[in-house]
Amino acid sequence: GKRHKRGKFMTPDSARPLPLTVSIADCSFALQRIGKLGRHQALEFGASWPWFELLIRPMPLCFQGSPADFIDRLYAERVPEESDSEVLVRAINWLAGRREPTRLSINVHPQSLTRARLVGQVLRAQQKAEHSGHSLCLELVEFGECPEPAVLARNAQRLRDAGVLIALDDFGSRLNRFDLCAEGIVDLIKVDASVVRDMHLNPYREAIVESISTLAKGIQASVIAEGVETIEEQQSLSRLGIEYAQGYHFHRPEIAEI
Repeated sequence: GKRHKRGKFMTPDSARPLPLTVSIADCSFALQRIGKLGRHQALEFGASWPWFELLIRPMPLCFQGSPADFIDRLYAERVPEESDSEVLVRAINWLAGRREPTRLSINVHPQSLTRARLVGQVLRAQQKAEHSGHSLCLELVEFGECPEPAVLARNAQRLRDAGVLIALDDFGSRLNRFDLCAEGIVDLIKVDASVVRDMHLNPYREAIVESISTLAKGIQASVIAEGVETIEEQQSLSRLGIEYAQGYHFHRPEIAEI
């Protein structure tokens, strides 16, 4: 699920435990399309084939707060791997019922990719999805430094070798994982909505987006612009050669039976 930025990072090791009051059972899920900008091939995810990001939405009767607050609580109260594993199970079950080839982006905590059980689960899920013509993408959310970056990088490469895409979420907000970029394990960089917003009116924001695009080209990754809400923002992104975009201008999140 998507988080908004706040004053400081929360990590499972540093956050003070709270009484266990939230779980994946207390949420629903929404889907938001990711679309290709400009020219595209005849058969391509984000164009002729759908590409969605899976977003967590807490049930109002179970949790009074924003999706960002809900996810903060999940990762503070539980080992990240547990929540990420439960989301993955529900996501794969939904994907299995899709006849049309579909790519699904799922947010995961970086620490989860250092756990062999979760990595094995993703590998099995990818094999099942690929057999039906589907595609998986894991978006690493910004929750502070990973305590085992070498293990994360090694496992991410295993997943990439199996066909799973690895994305860096909310790039340009606070914690930009240049160390992971340097490992050559990043397929997609998602430019944070705070940078994209009104970029056609702000040359500094446009320069940041352009610099991220240059970085992506250097590491052979693609760029997704988040939070695109106007045609002017879309036009600025297209002019800079940004490949993909996501936001209310294209598609508002829709609650799904997942």
